[in-house]
Amino acid sequence: MQKNLAKKLVFCGAGVAALIASTSAQASPGCDSANMGAFNQSTPANTNLLTQTGGTFDVGDTLFVTATGTPLGVGVDLLPGFDTLLVLNGANGSGSHTLTVGGPRTIDITLAGGPGGPAFLNFTCTPVGTGGPGASVPRSTEQADTATNSTTTSVIVENGVVNGIIDGAAQEDPGPSSIDIEAQETANRLRTEQIALEERQAELEADIKHFKENPESFTKTGKATGMGVFLGVAGPLGVAKGIAESNAAERDWLLGAERELQVNKERQAEIEKRLERLPTPNNQRDFTPADPEDLGDGESILFAGRDPFARALMRYRGFRLDVADTGEGFSDSVKPLSFTRTLSSTIVGWVRAVYTDYEQDDASQQEGDNILVALGIHKDINDELRVGLFATSTWGDVSSPVNNLDIDTTGYSLGAYGRYKWGAIDVNASTRIGLTDNDIAVGGTTGSYDTRLASFTFGISGQEQLSDDVWMRPAISVTNTWVNREDYVNSAGTAIGGNTTWTGNVSAGPTIGTSLTPPEGLRRLEPAIGLQATYNYSDQDTQAGTVTASETDYLSLSLSPQFSMEFNNGASLDVFGSYFGIGADLDGWSVGGTLSIPLN
Repeated sequence: MQKNLAKKLVFCGAGVAALIASTSAQASPGCDSANMGAFNQSTPANTNLLTQTGGTFDVGDTLFVTATGTPLGVGVDLLPGFDTLLVLNGANGSGSHTLTVGGPRTIDITLAGGPGGPAFLNFTCTPVGTGGPGASVPRSTEQADTATNSTTTSVIVENGVVNGIIDGAAQEDPGPSSIDIEAQETANRLRTEQIALEERQAELEADIKHFKENPESFTKTGKATGMGVFLGVAGPLGVAKGIAESNAAERDWLLGAERELQVNKERQAEIEKRLERLPTPNNQRDFTPADPEDLGDGESILFAGRDPFARALMRYRGFRLDVADTGEGFSDSVKPLSFTRTLSSTIVGWVRAVYTDYEQDDASQQEGDNILVALGIHKDINDELRVGLFATSTWGDVSSPVNNLDIDTTGYSLGAYGRYKWGAIDVNASTRIGLTDNDIAVGGTTGSYDTRLASFTFGISGQEQLSDDVWMRPAISVTNTWVNREDYVNSAGTAIGGNTTWTGNVSAGPTIGTSLTPPEGLRRLEPAIGLQATYNYSDQDTQAGTVTASETDYLSLSLSPQFSMEFNNGASLDVFGSYFGIGADLDGWSVGGTLSIPLN
């Protein structure tokens, strides 16, 4: 150190008495392609320059310096440590030093211009392990940018998957929705009418057949009941007149019965066609409640059976007896009909698995895949409020030919969600916290770091029945996520700085589906397709050097076909696919499924 100081004093003292001294301090980002000239210095003839400049360097970075012009003396050292790059007296030359200590370093410069002209110092820097600027191994800040860029992209993709869980599995009702209930009630009502029509058809056909085969029975029925007296005519003449009028009445009744039978069949055909687009009617024939006490006021209707002759007589006399307050004088086959429906608070458990593959068509050239498994449970507190909890596990990989990047991730998160039915609108909210362990390899160095996140989503959705069997579910949601990536030291001993990023998105779009007639064993069968527009935003800045930031503020579209089925026991199975990122540099696809099971 004393020798270096002595050299500097020599060429400083050798200057002319009128030398002008100037000192300054500058800051520089470190060793990357931008520093080709960032450290350059010069001084006029007969002028002495004492200055310091510097930045953050990695172990293995090589700093070069060249003296040109007419230098009277040159001294360049790295502080702390006095690592010497160049010492000259009255001559041009060059020198270099490969750093053995990384981090913030100061370049200490002494430059004296000779009497013959000015002196110049030109600096260049080669990053660790490379052959020059733009090579495959980034410096520490670029490695940090690479890790942050990958983390931001992974969180955007993971949030999309998790939000799909909340919007899908967590919103699935094990019982029928209000629209399902309406469709089911319509089907039940039509089927009940159809049953009555079928019974009425059988009556009409039996009556018509009977009286066509036995026309005299109508007259005998009239005699047996004193028909002649009823018509107001006495004696043999009156009986004959009564029989004639009875025969005319019979013909009129037959024509009316045949017309009613035709209308009956047409209505049954209309009902059958409508039922093809509605759920299978339940409780089709036995309406008797398990406990008669379940019947409310006005819910019990007594049906009475009659023989064909009695029905014909009632029609002839101008009135019909379809129901009675009591079963006295009628068949013992009287049954009560109840429309009572008991609703109970339901607890549902579900499991969802999703595979996602994505890539970035920008300079980062990153591509990744991810497997996410989620478990959840929710309870309906009442008809309006639902609350639930969920947990996720993720396994992912990110790679890029740029810098030979490879990151393996394993993550976990815990969250809660809720739904409040506000009239025809569902208000949804969810939140989660997560921790991810990342093993990174880049440019021949390795390391590991943790990523922490906290996320919140708020959205509203609804459902509208476009027709008997087509529905639409519009939705809009906003997500904001805080992500912290911790710092770490890689295998080369270089400190890689941490980062905190805010990301978010706004998504909106409809899901359109249709309700098919379910086969035996299924209560519901619904194919659907979702169309969603998403605007993503982030505070991630553009990265420098050999690593380019991914697009962080962009609008994209996604298509999501899905297929949902519900079994008679209330369990449901949903499978889906998604192609997302349409119109953006980040795009990918995913496939998955959800199984939901009522627990009570």
